[in-house]
Amino acid sequence: MDSFPRLFPYLRPYRRQLFLSILLGLVIASLWGANLTLAFPVVKVLLERQNLHDFVAEKIEDESAEEARLLTSLENLNSRLVDYRSHQVAPTDANYIGTLHSQAEQQGKLADTQSSLYRYRWLQAYVMPIVPHNEFQTLAWLLVVVLLATAIKGALIFWQDVLVGSVAESAVMGVRKDLLRHTLDLDYASLSHEGPSGLMSRFTYDAEQLSTGITLVASRLIREPLKCLSCMFLALYINWRLTLLSLLLMPLLALFLGWFGKAMKRASRRMMESMSQIYKVLEETFDGLKVVIAYNNAGHHRDHFDREYKAYFKKAMKVVKVDASAKPLLELFGLTAMFLALIPGAYLVLRMKTHIWGVRLAVDPLSPSDLTALYAVLVGMLDPIRKMNSGFSRLKRSSAAIDRIFQLMDQPSAIGDPEKPQSLPNHSKSIEFRDVSFRYPAVDPKKQRGLVLEHVDLTILFGEVVAIVGQNGSGKSTLVNLLPRFYDPEIGEVLIDGQPIRKVTLADLRRQVGIVTQETVLFDDTILENIRYGTPDATRDQVIEAARQAHVLPIIEAMPHGFDTVIGNKGRDLSGGQRQRIALARVILKNPSILILDEATSAADANSESLIHETLKTFVKDRTTFLISHTLSQSLLEFVTKVILMENGKVVMVGTHEELLKASPLYRRLFQAPSRQMSQVAETKAA
Repeated sequence: MDSFPRLFPYLRPYRRQLFLSILLGLVIASLWGANLTLAFPVVKVLLERQNLHDFVAEKIEDESAEEARLLTSLENLNSRLVDYRSHQVAPTDANYIGTLHSQAEQQGKLADTQSSLYRYRWLQAYVMPIVPHNEFQTLAWLLVVVLLATAIKGALIFWQDVLVGSVAESAVMGVRKDLLRHTLDLDYASLSHEGPSGLMSRFTYDAEQLSTGITLVASRLIREPLKCLSCMFLALYINWRLTLLSLLLMPLLALFLGWFGKAMKRASRRMMESMSQIYKVLEETFDGLKVVIAYNNAGHHRDHFDREYKAYFKKAMKVVKVDASAKPLLELFGLTAMFLALIPGAYLVLRMKTHIWGVRLAVDPLSPSDLTALYAVLVGMLDPIRKMNSGFSRLKRSSAAIDRIFQLMDQPSAIGDPEKPQSLPNHSKSIEFRDVSFRYPAVDPKKQRGLVLEHVDLTILFGEVVAIVGQNGSGKSTLVNLLPRFYDPEIGEVLIDGQPIRKVTLADLRRQVGIVTQETVLFDDTILENIRYGTPDATRDQVIEAARQAHVLPIIEAMPHGFDTVIGNKGRDLSGGQRQRIALARVILKNPSILILDEATSAADANSESLIHETLKTFVKDRTTFLISHTLSQSLLEFVTKVILMENGKVVMVGTHEELLKASPLYRRLFQAPSRQMSQVAETKAA
C-alpha cells in the first residue's frame, strides 16, 4: 500500500462513489455474518430436533430464573458487606476482600444474564411471530432466508464491482493522460533511452495492473476485511475467550505478510521490466517486417523473442512461486487459528466444563449448537482471508506498476524553460555555435561514448543556405539537433541573433524552426491534417497553397477523397517521395525562419527530388537553411551559399563549393562518389 497514496489525487473526484462502495461493503459483510449465524438455529432444529419457539421460551425461563438467583445472591453479598462495615472490619481482611470479589463476579454474571434475557425477549417479541412452529417448516424458512440474503448480497456485490470498476477506469484514464502529458514534456534524450517499447509497456501492461489494484482496494480489500471482521465480532459475541485464543497468531501472520509483500513487489517489478523487453522485440520485428520477409530471417526474430520470453517466463514464475507459497501458508495459519479456539471449545462441550487448567473459558458450559455456531463463523473468516491473499498478491503487482509509472512521471526533463525566459524575436541576424562539444548521455556510465561534437565554432548569417556534408557519424545531424534543443551541448552554447537559446522558452524557439527529416513522419490522418500538423489554425486555402508550392497537388488529385484522404499509419499508402513532399508542404505552411532539411530527399526518386529542389530554390529565401547530406547534387548547388565539411565531430572546412573542391581531398571524394554520379545522371534524365 506504500505506493497507493500517489493515486489519491486521481481518486479524490470519485470519493462519493468510494464512500458508497464502503457502505455497500458494510452491508455485504453484515449479510455474510448473518447467514453464518443461521447455523445455530439450523443445528437446533435439524440435529437437536428442538422447536425454536420452545427453545426461546426455555431460554427466557432459564435466564429469568438465573437473574432471580443472581439478584438474591447479590442481596446476600450486599448484606454481608454491610455487616462487615458495621463491625468495622479492616479493608484488608481476607473475608471482606473475598466477598467483594464474589460481588463483582455476581454483578458481571447478572449483566451477562440480563443482556441475554433482553435478546431472547426481543426475539420472542419481533422474530418468533414470523417463525413457523413446525420443525420442517422452520428449517425451510431458514433456508429461504439464507437464499434471499445471498441474492441480496450478490446484487450488492455486482453493484459495488460495477461502481468500483467505473472509478478504477476513470482514475487510470487520468493517470494515462498525465503520464502522456509529462512524457511529451520530457527531453528527447530521456525518451530515446526509454524507447517506444518501455513507454508502451507503462501505458498498457503497467496501467492495466494499476487498474486491477484500484479495483481490489476499492472493492475486495474493503469487502473481504469487513466480512472477516463481522465474523470475528460474532465469534467474540459467542465466546470472546475462545476467540482471543484464535488471534494469538496475528503477529506472526503480520510478519509473514510483510515478507510476502516485499518479495512479491520486487519480483513483479522485474517481471514488468522484462515485459518491456518483449515489447521492444515485437516493435523491432513489426517495424521491420519488409526486411524480415525479404531476408527470409523470421527464424532470427523468433529466436530473439524466445530468449526474451524465457527471461520473462523465469521472472513470471518467480511471481507465481511467491504467490503459490502464500496460499498454503495462509490457509495453515487460518486453520491453526481456528483450531486454537475449537479444540478447547470441544473439550468444554464434551466434559461439560467452563474451565481448563483453572482458566475460565466460558460463563456456562457450551452446548453443541454454540460450538457449531462458533465453528461456522471461524470458518467464515477463512474465505475472506483466502480471497484477501489472492488480492494481496495482485495488489503488490499493482504497487510495482505504480512505482514504474510514477518513476517516469517524476523524472524531470533535462531540457526545459528557464525560470526567467527572455523574448526571442524572429530570427534576422545570425546563428552561432560557440565552442560546442557534445556527447550522447548513457544510462550505464560504463558504456559512455566519446564526444560526438568537439569544440565546434561556427557562425551562419541570416538568409544563408548552408550545406553540412560529411561521412556517416561525422556529427552533421547532431549539430543541427542542438538548434531546436533536442539536446543541449555538454559545453559551449548555441545563440540565435546573439541570444543563448537556453534563455528562451522552448515554444518560442521551436516556433521558428521547421524540420524535414530523413525518416519522414506522417500520421494516420488526412492529407489536410498532416500538412497543417504544425499550424493547426491554418485555413484550407493556405494548406492548398502550401501543397501547390511543394508540388503535392498532383498526388492529391489522384487520391479518392483528395485532401480528405486518410493516408494510413506512418503514411504507408504513399511512396517515399510522396511522403517527403507532403512533409515539405507541412514545413512551407509553418513558414519558419530557420529551416533544417536532414537528408530530406533520401527516399525520393529523381523526379520527386527535382521537384523538391525546385521548391526549395524559392522557399529558402529570407530564412536560414541547413541542408544535411553526404554530398551535394548540382541542383542543390544552385542555391547553396556555404558548405560546411565535418569529420569526426569537428568542422574541417567552411567555404563555397568551389573552395572546398580545390582545398579538401575528403570533400572531393564525397563529391565524386559513384552514388553521386549516378544521382547526377538520374537528375539529368528527370530534367
